[in-house]
Amino acid sequence: MKNPLLHNQVALVTGSTRGLGRSIAERFAREGAQVVINSRTQEDAEAVAQAIGPPAIGMAADVSKPEEANRLVEQIQRETGRLDILVNNAGIALDNFVTGISDERWDQVIATNLSGPLYLIRATVPHMKQQGGGTILNLLSWSGLRGNVGQATYSASKAGLHGLTLSLAKELGKFGIRVNGLAPAVPTDMADQMSDELKKKTRGRRPIKIDGTVDDVAEGALFLASERSRFTTGQILHVDGGLHLN
Repeated sequence: MKNPLLHNQVALVTGSTRGLGRSIAERFAREGAQVVINSRTQEDAEAVAQAIGPPAIGMAADVSKPEEANRLVEQIQRETGRLDILVNNAGIALDNFVTGISDERWDQVIATNLSGPLYLIRATVPHMKQQGGGTILNLLSWSGLRGNVGQATYSASKAGLHGLTLSLAKELGKFGIRVNGLAPAVPTDMADQMSDELKKKTRGRRPIKIDGTVDDVAEGALFLASERSRFTTGQILHVDGGLHLN
């Protein structure tokens, strides 16, 4: 490939053994990045890294725990010497109406979807400063911007991540670190938790009536991670067929 967009860059994509994360990791690898595949289990991370091929590497960590997020970033630094791109993709949705939200489920969703990205960003920024810059991409959701019935916990976590994205774009730009958000709405394992009725209703609200794919999201991620968006920070790219407009 001539002039791959991510040549010689190291990218960490959390939750990248399936779905959106895996598609993003594969797209980055095709553009020359050394991708760190992350999962909670080493076996799963290594299996996907092997499927992608060298120089992809698998590293296990539960990034919802600050000590594991710190360890993961330090391991990447030891083994690769740098970290150019951080994609905070790992996320969970434990849907319920507000009266059915347990303390345990609330804590689990917030820890994974909001605290985890903060832990990784906090650990990564000193390295990015030292190397002269980097790119942070947070996976958001239209429900975090608009709200959604039965998704109070998930929506709150993504709304918090939205605010974190904008704040850090202002804070980190002077160090050459760009921070953007990507808000997709395409069929994934997580989206499969929605009822057929809700899926049909959601599709009907989109100005674009075709279904998007994880590959569409990966292309958006590539744009925001590469020099094609070198003058872009604090933006939320909606890859959702216009769903966020309703």
